[in-house]
Amino acid sequence: MENFQNFKKKYLDFTPLARGGQKQVYKAESSKYGNVVVKLYFNVGDPRSEREIDIGLNKNFNNVPKIFETGYLEIEGEKTLYIVEQRVNGELLRAKIQRNDYLNLKEAVIFLEQGLTFIEQLEKENIVHRDIKPENIIVDNNGIVYFLDFGIARVLGQPSLTQTEAMFGPHTPGYAAPEQFNNLKSNIDSRTDLFSIGVVTYECITGHNPFREGAGNAMEVLQRTETITPIVFSMMGDMQKQFMALLSSLMAKYPSRRPNSANQALGWLNAAKSTFEY
Repeated sequence: MENFQNFKKKYLDFTPLARGGQKQVYKAESSKYGNVVVKLYFNVGDPRSEREIDIGLNKNFNNVPKIFETGYLEIEGEKTLYIVEQRVNGELLRAKIQRNDYLNLKEAVIFLEQGLTFIEQLEKENIVHRDIKPENIIVDNNGIVYFLDFGIARVLGQPSLTQTEAMFGPHTPGYAAPEQFNNLKSNIDSRTDLFSIGVVTYECITGHNPFREGAGNAMEVLQRTETITPIVFSMMGDMQKQFMALLSSLMAKYPSRRPNSANQALGWLNAAKSTFEY
């Protein structure tokens, strides 16, 4: 098993990017792969980490960075899992929102189309991402949207990694649908991701998350998610408010009131385009 210090010598500009939970992330330059991200997983054997890597390695999603290499390293005498992943040349969506770089109607349609197409690909593999949010989305220099972090993804039909009796399921307040944070496992499917992409798109055009704004803590965010109906926002070019009607349906409190699938949502979006004036 290779030592971490020797491993780093293979790369140029090996620089820390972020650390969260049991994961350390670096950016680096590889002579073999080009610009990459190196992720270290310190909790070896963690089923969520293993599931995240398995999805990245074995599913060929268009809007997900490619995993080039994976294995184990020795760090301070400990066995540590690593992956080398494609580094997207772009910007986190959160950074764009923070500098008030909001989307107009045409840009929002392109963004939502990519998000729905991504969720449609997940549907075919029985995967629910469960953590679609601005921090997990990169927009590259050509406007292509990439979705990151399958750390809390659910694979339908496989044993759940969350205890059934848990009060809350894994989630990010403000982006998770009610059935997700309430741990209603039988109700979780791709419509859960549709809720999240609806919220993110709404935030990209208005500048605020409708459930987080005005909330004092995480519990208030969850309460607002279950009770607040986001205000219909008037967008230039959305002459008949069909785009906002689609976002409202995506953010519906109950899964049964959302589109049945990403494919159906894409159909609704395509039908609405005839009413738009760019």
